[in-house]
Amino acid sequence: MSLLGGESNHFGLDIGENQVRLVQLKGGPGKYSLAAFGSAAIPAGVAQSDSKLDRQKLAKIITELISSAQVDTKNVVSAIPGTSVFNALVKLPPMTQSELAKAIKYQAEQNIPLKIDDVKYDWQVIRQDPNTKETTVMIIAAAKSKISSMMQLFSYAELNVIALETATVAMARSLAAQDDPLVLILDIGSTTTEIAVVERGTLMQTRSFPLAGFGMTRAISQNLGLDAEQAEQFKQRFGLSQDKLEGQVFKTIEPILRNILDEAVRSSKYYQEQFGKEIKKVVLTGGSSRLPMISEYIKSYMGTEVAFGNPWKNISYGSSFNDKLNEIAPEFATAVGLAMRD
Repeated sequence: MSLLGGESNHFGLDIGENQVRLVQLKGGPGKYSLAAFGSAAIPAGVAQSDSKLDRQKLAKIITELISSAQVDTKNVVSAIPGTSVFNALVKLPPMTQSELAKAIKYQAEQNIPLKIDDVKYDWQVIRQDPNTKETTVMIIAAAKSKISSMMQLFSYAELNVIALETATVAMARSLAAQDDPLVLILDIGSTTTEIAVVERGTLMQTRSFPLAGFGMTRAISQNLGLDAEQAEQFKQRFGLSQDKLEGQVFKTIEPILRNILDEAVRSSKYYQEQFGKEIKKVVLTGGSSRLPMISEYIKSYMGTEVAFGNPWKNISYGSSFNDKLNEIAPEFATAVGLAMRD
C-alpha cells in the first residue's frame, strides 16, 4: 500500500526529526544482502520546516549521506511521517469492484478530516469474512501539500522518487514475520510513537501520536534540575530501574510510558472488538526501546510477551557489522522496511 509509484533497484530513506537514515539492499525476499547503510544528524527544526532554505539544507545532508554510504542508485523509497498521515479502518458489505471504489471514496470523505481534493489516498483490502463476505478495508491518506513538500526536497537532492509510503507499513515489512499470527509493533521514537497491529505480515491497524522519548527526557530535566544532555544520559542509564538513583528516574518517566502503553492497550482492545482476536505479543522498537527494564515493565503492564524488533534478521551481511547493526537496530526498522519494498 503506497501513496506513490513503485519500481525496483532503490534505497530506503527514513527522514526523522533529528536523524536521516538510509539502507540499500541487493537481492529479493529470502535472499536480501546489505549493500549500504548510514545515518546523519539533522539540526533542530530543519526537518519540520517547509522553507526553501531549510529544504535545501536537508537535501545537502541527504546527498552527503548518500555519497558517504556509497549508495549506487538515485532511486529512493521514503516514508511520510505518521503524524502527517490519516487512516481509517472501514467495513463494507459485499459489492462489485466498481461499487467498492465508489464506496471507498465516500468513506474517505467521511473519515478523513480534510477535503478529499486536498489529499492523496490509497486503500487495501485486509480481510474478507468468508461467511458474510463483509470486506474490511484500510484507507490511508496524506495531504497533497505534504507530498509536494517532500517531492520538492527530493528534487533538490536530485533523487528519483519511486514510492512514498507510511512508516508503519515499512516497519511491518521489516519486523513482522509471516508466521507471526498477530503482533503489535510499538515504535517509541524521539517525538512520536507509532503503533501497528500486524497479522501474518499484513498491516491491519495503525496510529501515531506525539508522545515519546523526548517527553521523558524533558520531564527528567524539569523534575531533577538537569540540563537536556544530562537528562538524556540519566534516562539511558537508569530507565525503568526502580532500585537506581532511589527510583527518581523511574518515578519521572513511568507516567509518560504508562500513557503510551494505555494507547497501545486501546489499540489492542479495539482490534479484539473488531475481529475477535487477542494480541499477545508486542514487538518493541525505536530509540527508547533500549531503556533499562522497559521490556519487563511493558510485559507486566500489558500482560503480553515482549520481543525486541530486529529489522536485520532476514538480511545477510559481513560478521564485522554485527555489533554496529545490533546497536542501531531500534532506529533502522523503517529504513530497512523501505529498502525491502518490492
